[in-house]
Amino acid sequence: MIYMWQEERSQPYYRFQTDDKNLANKMKRREKFKLVASGVNCNLWVYVATFSRPDIARKAFKALTGNKPIFNTKEEIFQSPSNYSRAENYAA
Repeated sequence: MIYMWQEERSQPYYRFQTDDKNLANKMKRREKFKLVASGVNCNLWVYVATFSRPDIARKAFKALTGNKPIFNTKEEIFQSPSNYSRAENYAA
């Protein structure tokens, strides 16, 4: 699962949190993303990225996951299941 939220309203900083190693490696290869936290005894990575507008951040989120982001109104975050690392996505 991957999550995205804006740190503070009207600020350009967005956090991306994932427990999927493949998505974490994908974000690590991008210049815009900077690792700010990682789990010691668990798979957890938190990256920060700067985007000028929320719609650009949502497009980047969709490009990372390949899925349309789902907005959780209770927690005010975007989330998406990580289909990136499933076995059916790999070539035989």
